[in-house]
Amino acid sequence: MSPFFRVIGIEASPYAVKVRSVFRYRRLPHVWVGRMPQFFAETANVRPQIMPVVQYPDGEYHTDSTPIILDLERLFPGERSVVPADEGQAFLAALIEDFADEWLVKALFHYRFDRPVDQRAGAMWVMDDAHPNAENEQLEALTTEFVDRQVSRKAFVGCTPENAPVFEALYREVLAVMEGFVATDRFLFGSRPSLADFGIASQLHTLSADPTSAAIMRETAPRTLHWIKRMHDCSGVEGEWLSPREPLLNAAQALLAMAGRWYLPFLRANAAAVQERAKMVVVDLDGHDYQQLPFRYQAQCYGRLISLYADLSDAARTTIDPALEEAGCLAFLRG
Repeated sequence: MSPFFRVIGIEASPYAVKVRSVFRYRRLPHVWVGRMPQFFAETANVRPQIMPVVQYPDGEYHTDSTPIILDLERLFPGERSVVPADEGQAFLAALIEDFADEWLVKALFHYRFDRPVDQRAGAMWVMDDAHPNAENEQLEALTTEFVDRQVSRKAFVGCTPENAPVFEALYREVLAVMEGFVATDRFLFGSRPSLADFGIASQLHTLSADPTSAAIMRETAPRTLHWIKRMHDCSGVEGEWLSPREPLLNAAQALLAMAGRWYLPFLRANAAAVQERAKMVVVDLDGHDYQQLPFRYQAQCYGRLISLYADLSDAARTTIDPALEEAGCLAFLRG
């Protein structure tokens, strides 16, 4: 058996960066392996084909960032956990992380593939990261192919011109919330980082690199940019979780409110569309007529959140329900 984990990914992937940041914070033995061509064959049969791929010390390969992070909690219980000790706060952190993974990522996709300057810059970063030995002509061809493929998927993920105002408003609101928060030495659930912090930071990491979204961040949220860089390696951070009796921090409450206004209404409408085999998800999101193709995986995300909430103890629900009610989330989580 190997004495360490191998995290195989690229810098341009928010999910790979998230997993790597968790490994660093938890001080777990690992190596970061750039997913270069010499590693393509190694991971070719791993399913699903998403980043990162983590090879465990026993040789097995695992994918999907959140299940990997939660599996680390099982394997190394209590050792610098990223899941709040209080079960109610743990649920809220999971909800915010899911919001980042599945909804904030749409803002990332929108900015990356909306304008030619972003399409080229983002795609070239991905391809150069994955093919560092490519000659310029080959890199240009790989970049063009990647742009064409991703632009063809825009409607599938909802990144249409009609929906652009939703994602641009979302991005600016997340930046405003974080900019007012990162000036403190606290994280979303205490003085130590949680799954929610890593989820938000990893999406913003990629947004901080593409030309248009990076310019917005530098202009409106410069300290958030510094926070993102600090989140890459929190191995020196020591801290405590909020007490369940302490009020939720304003930033966490604000992020929950965004989930209540945009993400959870979409999830419920999407789940219904999948169940009914509808051709389109149509839902009012904070006054915007939002439409996209149904997405089966995000129907599963909704089912998971409902199950997590249902599994909470009565005491935990009593503690967090006021925050969820204020954020507009509660009705969607009760099924």
